[in-house]
Amino acid sequence: MSDINMSKIDNLNLEFLQLKDYEELKHAMIDSYSNLPDSYWREEQIKTLINKFPEGQVVLKVNEEIVACALSIVVKYDDFSGQYTYEQVTGNYKFTTHDDDGDVLYGIEVFIKPQYRGMRLGRRLYDYRKELCENLNLRGIAFGGRIPNYHNHASEMTPKEYIEKVRNKEITDSVLNFQLSNDFHVSRVLKNYLDGDKASMEFAVLLEWDNIYYTKPVTETTALKSTVRLG
Repeated sequence: MSDINMSKIDNLNLEFLQLKDYEELKHAMIDSYSNLPDSYWREEQIKTLINKFPEGQVVLKVNEEIVACALSIVVKYDDFSGQYTYEQVTGNYKFTTHDDDGDVLYGIEVFIKPQYRGMRLGRRLYDYRKELCENLNLRGIAFGGRIPNYHNHASEMTPKEYIEKVRNKEITDSVLNFQLSNDFHVSRVLKNYLDGDKASMEFAVLLEWDNIYYTKPVTETTALKSTVRLG
């Protein structure tokens, strides 16, 4: 639950991330990932993301303070049909995998500062992603979701069994519960996805959302004109 009084929030704005926001963004990430060492993007990485895909990088500001963030790229999804890691899908954290002609919006980051959790801010970020996905006519959204409560059950069940118990509400996992409640479905389990994620035992759940309005682009073919010789 949030420890912020909603009545003290004068305004809540969703804005495109700008490079001038970097220092505030960095400290917000450190606050959000206190259990993960060295858990913030460097300024050059944020600059690259903004330059490659500005509309995919957004923050939520409460009274002009960054309290949440979502970062995304567009990928050719067939390039990641098997097992892969977070490092691979982000192009060794340089985002060389981003492709303007890709077909899926891939979420590489969502965080909310601890004191602002439980205020439906995550839903606002995901609603924006869904709208962006539809506007860009992409097949859908995908990302590797952490399962941070799994380490408490790893000795007694596999990730597959854990996911089923979360789905059946036998186990609570706030992150996975949130994804499932936002119409994302589990595609498969990714092994060794995020290096150093001990809480998830380095497993991740590949979650997907399908854009029902997606229209497959039609490749226009130029009809060959035949020349008829009259004799």
